[in-house]
Amino acid sequence: MMTEATQLDVLRQIERRVLWLATPIVHHANRRGETDVKVGGHQASSASMASIMTALWFGHICGEDKVAVKPHASPVYHEIKYLTGELVRSDLTTLRQRGGLQAYPSRTKDPDVSDF
Repeated sequence: MMTEATQLDVLRQIERRVLWLATPIVHHANRRGETDVKVGGHQASSASMASIMTALWFGHICGEDKVAVKPHASPVYHEIKYLTGELVRSDLTTLRQRGGLQAYPSRTKDPDVSDF
């Protein structure tokens, strides 16, 4: 059994990975296509949720729990879904694209399973 200090260290490592991976999601959403038109996304507002969401997904909730995710937190949410094997790497560059990941997690639009 892990000590509380070890558990916190593991959660911090996961959180750093989530933050590292969520940044390119926002970058791709903001710089898409030949026109480089910004379509939205803020790295700081997404990053502000990384600690809370890491603690929830990797320390507290189980498969039957439901969590509502606001759009600013969606890059972190999608990275967590990638780390848990529910998304593939190629999905991570599709935020706000038709047929891609959505800012509001959607069971009809997102490739992963969400039930909100």
